[in-house]
Amino acid sequence: MGVFEFVLAASPIAFVLVGILAFKKPAMKVAPLALIWTLVLAFTYFNVTGLTFKENVAAYDALLWKGIKEGGKIVAMVFGAFVILNTLKKTGAIEDVKNTVARISGNDRRVQLIVVGLMVPIFLEGAAGAGAPAAIAAPFLVALGFDPIVAIAVALLGDATPCSWGGAGLTTISGGAALVDAGISTAALNSAMVGRIHMFGVMVIPFIMVAIAFGRKGFKNIVPYLCYAGVTTGATMFFLSNFVGPEITSMGTGILSMLFSVAYVKLVPIKTPEEFRYKAPEKVERKYSAWRAMSPYLYMLILLPAVRYGVPAFVENGFALMCTFGYIVWVDVVIFLCAVLGAITLGMRAEDFGGAFSGITGGGSVTVARAGKNGETVYEQVSVAQARAMEGHTFFSDASACVKNFPVAVGKALRRSEFGSVCKTTIGSVCPVLVTMGSLLVLAYTMQSSTTGMMSLIAGDISDLAGTFYPAAAVFIGTMGSFITGTGLGSNIMFAGMHTQAATTLGMNPITVFAGQNAGASLGNLICANNTVAACATVGQVGNESKVMRKTLPACGILVALYMVLSMVYTLVMFPNFGM
Repeated sequence: MGVFEFVLAASPIAFVLVGILAFKKPAMKVAPLALIWTLVLAFTYFNVTGLTFKENVAAYDALLWKGIKEGGKIVAMVFGAFVILNTLKKTGAIEDVKNTVARISGNDRRVQLIVVGLMVPIFLEGAAGAGAPAAIAAPFLVALGFDPIVAIAVALLGDATPCSWGGAGLTTISGGAALVDAGISTAALNSAMVGRIHMFGVMVIPFIMVAIAFGRKGFKNIVPYLCYAGVTTGATMFFLSNFVGPEITSMGTGILSMLFSVAYVKLVPIKTPEEFRYKAPEKVERKYSAWRAMSPYLYMLILLPAVRYGVPAFVENGFALMCTFGYIVWVDVVIFLCAVLGAITLGMRAEDFGGAFSGITGGGSVTVARAGKNGETVYEQVSVAQARAMEGHTFFSDASACVKNFPVAVGKALRRSEFGSVCKTTIGSVCPVLVTMGSLLVLAYTMQSSTTGMMSLIAGDISDLAGTFYPAAAVFIGTMGSFITGTGLGSNIMFAGMHTQAATTLGMNPITVFAGQNAGASLGNLICANNTVAACATVGQVGNESKVMRKTLPACGILVALYMVLSMVYTLVMFPNFGM
């Protein structure tokens, strides 16, 4: 190993961290400069394949356009999430959202933090993944009155463990394919072992979240709930990952942990100090019911898993069809659809459909006049459906009118909810993100490229130094991989083969070593610059990435240290022969 080569290969990572954290510069300024430095290295010192200048230009030109394209996909998701938040603010539904969550959580802001910041992201990671959990949870927490920087850090932390499974178990299934193809392991074994690591992570995370949001004083009278939330979430994650399978571990853990939490709040009174009690505004008239106010998020909770699991189940080659333009695109479309449906729900009245809905449902009553037996006029109360039947309308004619009037009704609803202006405002907020995302992605692609070998050199040098401590090194390598690539799946695919070979050479269990890699890759999403920028964009905090990373880096450090210890203990002491 050459120290100079290692330092030079790692310098783009250092460039990003030092620029954002030490110099407190916005990522939008740091990322393009870091990209330029990376390209200088790629064209000179790390031109390991000996390409000519023209060949290098062709290779990195393709990566440039790939970065812009993939960055655009991430920005599209941010756009949809931001539209939802702006729609809630514009319609005034934001106050009803706060009051609804406050009632569910027993009016304790710390419980709100755990439910929305930890359990909702775990569910959304299983339902969709692709960065959607943090992009949705952060605006939700802001809507509840949390500081935007705290909201972003907590949302990223909530998504730090379920990324090992991702949408429908994709990260473990595809990321561990190298072990499965070699006949060393199975997807079920890979899921089981990483679940045994993450179960301890989710036990610790509620305490870290409260510390980030409220400091030491935030633990007053809430420790029993935090222990309960951590243990029930961890136990659920362990059970599903070990006895059910990777496909539903994240989504199932999210749903069940929310139910456990609501049950606790209802059955065990929490003596909430006044400073942590959610105070609903006095004498504020409710504009919407709880279901209408929460409708954009409820649509997502229903449609994301329905599309993810429904299309592959009922359409031949459905998953491949969904991924035609990349996995994240279908998530973008569903989130934006939920934004539109939410705007409609928050701004549309039944009469906008020309009475068609009333005719179909038969709801309400009207007074009608008809001729009596002796020619006199008789007035009586009848249902809307009966009145329309007297006029010659039928169910089918009403249904036809409903369909015919739907586009006009939608247009009216969107205009009334000012959806168009919300979209325009949001576009202005997220456009600068594309510069940052594109630069960071091209940087990552360049470091991963076989034409530079930069990532392989960094990982190889670390593994060479590790020796007996290789299981701990696997956690660090996994974290570093997702920090650069932006995805746990990318980190797993990149290093799974290397870990298998190294574990075999060292006489260690490759299943437990890969579990450390998989768990570390999930944690890397917590500090990944791409994810931080995307989450900042959803709540209008572009340029404040350094403030977020100052909160997430210590949290990541704690979890990485814990996972290193667990990986060493599991590999060398507790499960040296697991699955073998």
